[in-house]
Amino acid sequence: MPGDIQSEQQSIQENFRQPSSESAEGESIFHRALRAKSEHQANTTTRVTKAPSRIKPTSKIKGWFRSHPDFILPAIDIFDPKDEGGSSDEPTFVLPNLAEELRSESSQFENAIKEVSGHLVCTMGGALYLVLVPLPDSATGRLHPANEQKLEALEQGRFEWKRIDWNKDVKQYDDYTAQGITKEPKWPDDVSLASILSRAFGERNVIKNRDDPLLVKFRGEA
Repeated sequence: MPGDIQSEQQSIQENFRQPSSESAEGESIFHRALRAKSEHQANTTTRVTKAPSRIKPTSKIKGWFRSHPDFILPAIDIFDPKDEGGSSDEPTFVLPNLAEELRSESSQFENAIKEVSGHLVCTMGGALYLVLVPLPDSATGRLHPANEQKLEALEQGRFEWKRIDWNKDVKQYDDYTAQGITKEPKWPDDVSLASILSRAFGERNVIKNRDDPLLVKFRGEA
């Protein structure tokens, strides 16, 4: 009898140590449970993988920021009218050929569609922005003094943390340089022009033809 008990105990221990020959898949219930959990965790990880966050286009810079040391978008056309009748929530990219056509059609589009440079900016909180600055006037070659200040701060922001606050009393920016911030900005891996434009404007903020609702509203046709 003692021999039978000992033999049974050994048999039970073997079932825990190696797959059971009676299993259809050749593995114990514990092996199957652990494998299923591992596969579930792998699938869960795949499902929560996030797409790159959006880079918001803006003409304003708020708070402390750094500029990307290498990325500058030379010139793009932006629809950003001042009057409420045609304004959108944020600047809208206009296809180059269409921009030229609209400018030659009416003086109202000359003011509403601007050529701007784009500067990739990262804030202290890690948010990414494409800061848009108007190019110098094509006729005079001049740039508004406030935009000159902004460009200077963006240039300095390549190497140090900057902040510019608009002073309405003197109508210029108050310029600040951080003295104790050692944090480094986290930039996207892909800073190609196509990638940054795609993340900034996507499909919804691109004017592709004359029948775009923003243009129709701006012309007073709807």
